[in-house]
Amino acid sequence: MNDFLTWIDSRNAQWSNPTGFLAVTSINWLDETPQTFDDVTGSWWAMDHEVHAVGFEGADERVWNLALGSEITEPTGSGVLEIASRGGRIILRPRNPNSAALSRFDGAKTFDYDPQLSVTATLVADEKQVGVSSFAGELGNNYESPGRLRFELKGETLELIGFKRPDPKALWVIFRDATSGKSTYGTGRSVSATNIEGDQWSIDFNKSANFPCSYTDFATCPLAPRENYLNVAIEGGEKTPPFRVTSSGLQDQ
Repeated sequence: MNDFLTWIDSRNAQWSNPTGFLAVTSINWLDETPQTFDDVTGSWWAMDHEVHAVGFEGADERVWNLALGSEITEPTGSGVLEIASRGGRIILRPRNPNSAALSRFDGAKTFDYDPQLSVTATLVADEKQVGVSSFAGELGNNYESPGRLRFELKGETLELIGFKRPDPKALWVIFRDATSGKSTYGTGRSVSATNIEGDQWSIDFNKSANFPCSYTDFATCPLAPRENYLNVAIEGGEKTPPFRVTSSGLQDQ
């Protein structure tokens, strides 16, 4: 239980980060035509992954060269600006510590801890690449999977595809369940699996985490693959947030 409370503290620290996703005030896609934006100074354009700006924070022309899939941040008078490569394109995301979403946030909403949602899974080897779509449309990625995690929950035998992480003792799982679109966010949540020994892995669904897309339209989060849709209700972890950031402002949800 103490571990669960520590996890909640870590989630609250992430969401309340003054330059985190609740600080993002817009998402702006660059192309070869110079553009200006209400919450970013200067004029911006991109030639492939070479990013140009004139007048950014009062400076003359500046140029950044980004690697595919990478991101950098630049300080601004009101916070930071994220310049990122996503799906082969360049985006700008200004992050303001005085954003309406950060002011509204008062802690992640979670289910009460349920010990039955902490399970042991067996990894069924099935090495392959799995295509995962994105909340932002055509920005999907292929993730490496070592196989399927098979476990018992609520009297059923269930399986979820796990994805490799830099840590070989950890797997990442993106899933939907019977609560998705009801008490939890519709596109799914994520949970970590930790290796116990051999093909045995521990999954605690009480630590099912929301993606930034549950709070904001200005994110490019992965969607649960069809193979990871569960018919059972996982009433553990983070619930649907009470508000959402949109281009029209903050809205209840």
